[in-house]
Amino acid sequence: MKINSHPVILLLPVLLCLVLSSCNRDKPIPPIAPLEGYTTTKQYPGNVGDESLDDWKKELKDIEVVQVKSTMDGKVEPALFYESKSTRKKPLLVLLHSWSSGYLQVPSIPFALWAEKYDWAFIQPNYRGVFEQPEAMASDVAIQDIVDAVDYAMQHANIDSSRVYLVGSSGGAMTALVTASRHPDIWAGVAAWVPVFDIPEWFEFNLYYPHRKYNSQIVAALGGEPLPGTPAEAEGKRRSPSTQIHQAKEVPIFLAHGINDLLVPPSHSIRAFNILAAPSDTISKADMDYIVKEQALPESLQGQAEEPYFGASDPEVVFSRQSNNVRLVLYVGVHDMAYNSTLLWLNDQQKPQPQPAVTQTR
Repeated sequence: MKINSHPVILLLPVLLCLVLSSCNRDKPIPPIAPLEGYTTTKQYPGNVGDESLDDWKKELKDIEVVQVKSTMDGKVEPALFYESKSTRKKPLLVLLHSWSSGYLQVPSIPFALWAEKYDWAFIQPNYRGVFEQPEAMASDVAIQDIVDAVDYAMQHANIDSSRVYLVGSSGGAMTALVTASRHPDIWAGVAAWVPVFDIPEWFEFNLYYPHRKYNSQIVAALGGEPLPGTPAEAEGKRRSPSTQIHQAKEVPIFLAHGINDLLVPPSHSIRAFNILAAPSDTISKADMDYIVKEQALPESLQGQAEEPYFGASDPEVVFSRQSNNVRLVLYVGVHDMAYNSTLLWLNDQQKPQPQPAVTQTR
């Protein structure tokens, strides 16, 4: 018998290929470090609202568009999904597009690149798209779309349920806080940048800026102007963090806001912080009003800017405070979101693992 005809010898290349393939899929994860070349969404090339599947494919060839069926109304919504096919359990990063975009929002790409580098799964659901129809803008079906996206990822990847994270800015941050309030059991950490805290109050604020499109979108989503005492106001309150964020007190939440933000004033994040924080750590209305009016810190809050998650390339932090499970960061800047500080904070969050029952012996 010729040695090269032995079945074991013939199978060796196949076995070697399978082993190498498995090793490649479970390649070592590098030490956690800030992404190089990325700062904030406003600094990302193009416009914050840009949407392009081609741009996604250029940066991350394995990203795919998947279809997620709503368990509430049966509608199928698209989502961007990435997972490495590795065999290890991995964190899941759920990224929510902002107010005026959909699931193809391009400036989210660096978050997915982090997922690729550190073997996380990533999903960016559409949750009914731009906030200009009743089904969008933190509606019940939109919130369920986000939960269904998590379930989709759980079914199609080996997800570590103790490390499921939610991130959003602006309208996405508002929706993230509502989702954390409605489903606090899911999340190991929620990062909300420049969130809208109360929709009817923001509608009133935008009356001073008639050139903005947001109020017409709010009217379309709520079925009318959310004026005091109207059904539209009640619906707007029901969709706002202001009426329910107290239900997320057990969730680690990272709030960040620019003190120069003229689109959504920093008081929105501060008010959310005040609900979640210990009473002794809350920020007074006088100090909050000063920050909004002067775009600066009052003397009573100065000297509290130590923030380990912000580096030299991130916005300058002027105030940071941790209380209970909530962290508030105020920075020099406008309506924006930083990549690395968000991801580094999330990486440190993990839900406690249940302890096995101790069997007593006699």
